[in-house]
Amino acid sequence: MEAEHVVRAVSRHKTLVAAIILVTMGAAGVGLWLAPKTYDASATISVGAAPGATQPLEDLDALRSSMGEVAGSQDVLDDVSQRLERSRSVDQLRDEIDGGWVQGTVLVQISVSDADPDVAADIANTVAEVLPLYDLSNGALVYTTSDPARPATSASSPNLLLGLGVAAVLAVILAICGALLRERRTAGFHGAEVEHLVGAPVLAALAPPKDPTTLPALYPGTSAADVFRKLRIGLEAEASSDPVSLVVVAGITDGEVSVWLGANVAVSLANVHRRVLLVDGRVGDQESSPIAAPDTLGLYDVLTGADLGDALSPGPVDNLTVLPSGEWGGASAETLLETRFAAAMREATDRFDIVVVLAPSLAACEDARIMAAGGSLVLAVPEHGVTASELRRHATRIRAVGVRLLGVVLVGRRVERMPARA
Repeated sequence: MEAEHVVRAVSRHKTLVAAIILVTMGAAGVGLWLAPKTYDASATISVGAAPGATQPLEDLDALRSSMGEVAGSQDVLDDVSQRLERSRSVDQLRDEIDGGWVQGTVLVQISVSDADPDVAADIANTVAEVLPLYDLSNGALVYTTSDPARPATSASSPNLLLGLGVAAVLAVILAICGALLRERRTAGFHGAEVEHLVGAPVLAALAPPKDPTTLPALYPGTSAADVFRKLRIGLEAEASSDPVSLVVVAGITDGEVSVWLGANVAVSLANVHRRVLLVDGRVGDQESSPIAAPDTLGLYDVLTGADLGDALSPGPVDNLTVLPSGEWGGASAETLLETRFAAAMREATDRFDIVVVLAPSLAACEDARIMAAGGSLVLAVPEHGVTASELRRHATRIRAVGVRLLGVVLVGRRVERMPARA
């Protein structure tokens, strides 16, 4: 995913981003506040050589190290447990007390962690008081509490700074994900943006039909028919410098909007006395509405050897002829399209001024790219629900097989009338 897309999504959905960050940080703050607290306290004992002691320095350091370990011994823990004002079991003390020699010094440090700061300090001082009773040096060492433990003023766990830092990172990640999700669901493309992404003109922006089987282009002079008239003029303008006789109409996502679009464009072309063949190229797609009655010869029959003329049906207006999809049998659709579709379309373009092919969506299969080889493709792009990277990828794949991307029609919730291109 491109950084530019992330920045744009965050910028467009500032309120959502701020809300996610506030809620996440608030929840983290409450969680840290309610989480069990641990307080640390330390008492330091100075363990020096007794007057007249003859042990070498190395032996004294070894004794200091051993005394640090004695702080966690069973006898010391039993004694400490009995002396505490607030009860703590021996098992609890074993988990809470940690003693050790501070290397290079004469100090033994007793560290304690407890849920109560006063108890933590009391335990550390009690261990410092009890430890000399279990002297291992036979009087070679002298014990002095040089720094008694004091109750901590703040908890050592959970670490508030670390917890809030992690929560802040998580909040930012969640906010970005939320912005991207909202962008994917609600952000709409604009004409200039689409033209930049696909490298082809936006010919029109249409509102999706309530009924994709309607043909408003059948009624010239109406506002609905005028939309397709302007789209037809835009198509003719784009093809004026390099005329095309085969135009494949396909959508990026599944649905029948591209079928509605292609059928109305075919009717609009026929209205200006073009000899038009409308081909239903939705191979074996049983979920789509057919454009001819069942048991009618169609594209499948032509690709398997039937005469093109026998499979043609009259359209709803003069100059418009229909080649339905037909009843697809056991032959491989992929093989038929790759080996015989181009030849069938060459025969069709010899008979008609222009052939308009209704293809399955690019999301469903590769049929549209195969059908458009040697011709042009008009892409129906939903204004919402498709990312910029997806749109750019589809455009690249279309051109990779030598197909001319004649133009794009935006289909969305709002109608944006695009001017006809001269």
